[in-house]
Amino acid sequence: MKLPSVAQIGTEYKRTFQRFPLTLVSAVMGTLAAIILVERESHPEPSILYSILLSTILALPLLTALKLVVEKESANKSRGWTLQAIGVVLLVVYALTVPTALPRAPLFHLFRFFAFGIGCCLLLSFLPFKHKGEVNGFWHFNRIIIFRLALAGAFAIVLFSGLGLALAALDNLFGMDIPPERYFELWILIIGLFVIPFILAGVPDDLTALDTISDYPLPLKVFGQYVLPPLVLVYFVILYAYIAKIIVTWSWPQGWVGRLILGFSATGILALFVLDPIREKIETLWIKRASRWYYLILLPLIVVLFLALWRRISEYGLTEDRYLGLAIGVWLAFIAGYFLFSRSKSIKMIPASLCAVAFLISVGPWGMFSVSEQSQISRLEKMLVADSILVNGAVQKATSPVSEDHAVQISSILSYLHQVHGFSQIEPWFAESLRLDTAGAGSRFKEPAYVAGLLGVEFNLYEASGRDKYFSVFIDPRTPISISGYEHMVRAGYGGRTADVNPAKELVTSEIETTADSVVVKFVTDSIPIGSIVIPLRPLIDRVVSAHAEARGSQIPGETAMYEYETIEFKTKVVMLQAHLQRQDSAIIANSYDALIFYSRKGAN
Repeated sequence: MKLPSVAQIGTEYKRTFQRFPLTLVSAVMGTLAAIILVERESHPEPSILYSILLSTILALPLLTALKLVVEKESANKSRGWTLQAIGVVLLVVYALTVPTALPRAPLFHLFRFFAFGIGCCLLLSFLPFKHKGEVNGFWHFNRIIIFRLALAGAFAIVLFSGLGLALAALDNLFGMDIPPERYFELWILIIGLFVIPFILAGVPDDLTALDTISDYPLPLKVFGQYVLPPLVLVYFVILYAYIAKIIVTWSWPQGWVGRLILGFSATGILALFVLDPIREKIETLWIKRASRWYYLILLPLIVVLFLALWRRISEYGLTEDRYLGLAIGVWLAFIAGYFLFSRSKSIKMIPASLCAVAFLISVGPWGMFSVSEQSQISRLEKMLVADSILVNGAVQKATSPVSEDHAVQISSILSYLHQVHGFSQIEPWFAESLRLDTAGAGSRFKEPAYVAGLLGVEFNLYEASGRDKYFSVFIDPRTPISISGYEHMVRAGYGGRTADVNPAKELVTSEIETTADSVVVKFVTDSIPIGSIVIPLRPLIDRVVSAHAEARGSQIPGETAMYEYETIEFKTKVVMLQAHLQRQDSAIIANSYDALIFYSRKGAN
């Protein structure tokens, strides 16, 4: 096989740029914005670069889709530029909604970005084939794009591995001190300057001709006939066995079953989508019958999905994930009805309707963000009014303890609002600002435990039934930590938390071993073991438990969270940043913890 020359590659890039100029300009802008943000990661500050980055990512599928629509309809240049200009205006409007302090902003901004991203990708999948018919061309277009995307991803991984190894060689062999962020920046460059142009270069020039393709890839046939159907069958058996259990025991369906129903739905629809071009062939006529039976089988499961969601919503109100579950349930009911009763039964309806759902639920007072926030605020308001904490729209700190159930629910709502939406909507209830920095509208809000304290409510995220088993504590973030007399530090994590090592001077940490009761720090010099420190944590855990066993989810003062321990060779200091503890019989064990370990060799200067 003859490899392409540099001139050929340049010609291909030029052709791609001439065809998709706005998309490639967006890719370059987004790449530059991402690299600059990585460089500023150690000193984050409000920046318009966040708006540029998110909007240019959305621009990739949106502007490409609009360009392909113009090409396919052979529109004149002025109309083509007008259509893309509308897309650019929409992107600018979206960029204006992105906070300049995005890392400190509520998470709903990122959730909305992902919803818009999914909507734009779905728009690209069907918009060039929006006219009646053209189902075969639509299917093959998406097949080509997905295969091209997978191939670009494989090339990107190989390219990153090779160049990343080269950077590592420069670092280790020549001592060039390559910072870790250079690897992330390398990956960004590969995605922005290689992957995106590569995918665009593979977009077929003649979209109309795709409708005449009759070839069907054998790997897809195998995947659609022999891989996906067994998965659908497994889901079917499990779910209908569960429905039988509900009928026999007359019990309410659990919320977790919704995930299985969504998995069954996605797998089945994907299988039918993959097999759609060959459903009219004599040897595969079973696909048409299977399609009808599949959507009939799906209907009872949709009812179970709604029942499971309604139980959670009636008890705890709406959140984004529950709203999304309802929206997907409505969409599944629509799709099932469409393929059961419609004459056309076009698979284009799948991405088109899902695209409409993605955009509709992401904006407006009916959207999942507004509805979920108002639902949780309404629950919070009712409880505070019932406990005489919210009187005439103003908070009056509780003079007596609220019920345990209300304390748990209030704490849960405050945590949700703090993480996803912020406290802007409930801030008027309080006499003081709920922002850490009152000068910045996009600044981070105060911790939910602090807001609970303003209400006079004990902050507790654990349900009453597990109150005697689980609790968590974390150090007051304002606690000063004295490191006088200590030369080295490691960060010890247990229960899923990682351990970070900061080697210094003659000691190089080779390994950190953590258990529920101890931390072991091992050392080597020139590959020769020179000793270790075994630091027991039980005295510290017992101290925390004795002082704060009833203050679940609370801050602990610095003197309680710190513990000094000495061996013959070393003196150490442990600072427990946070810990999640569990009572088993008469003992307290640590499910997870995050701690700083300071140490120094005795007699060291």
